[in-house]
Amino acid sequence: METRSAVLTLVTVVTLVMLVRAVVAVADGDFGTVARQVGVGGIVLAFGVALYRNWESVG
Repeated sequence: METRSAVLTLVTVVTLVMLVRAVVAVADGDFGTVARQVGVGGIVLAFGVALYRNWESVG
């Protein structure tokens, strides 16, 4: 697996973990945590996708 694909895989895994944490927080009724997990997860996902798409120009 090349580094570019590994980065995208890692970003996807981190985003999914944050999504699971948000679902658990919804079940507990902690909506502040939900907002934080969705916000940070969205930033991580956006950064990872942008890095993947612009890999050649960054490296």
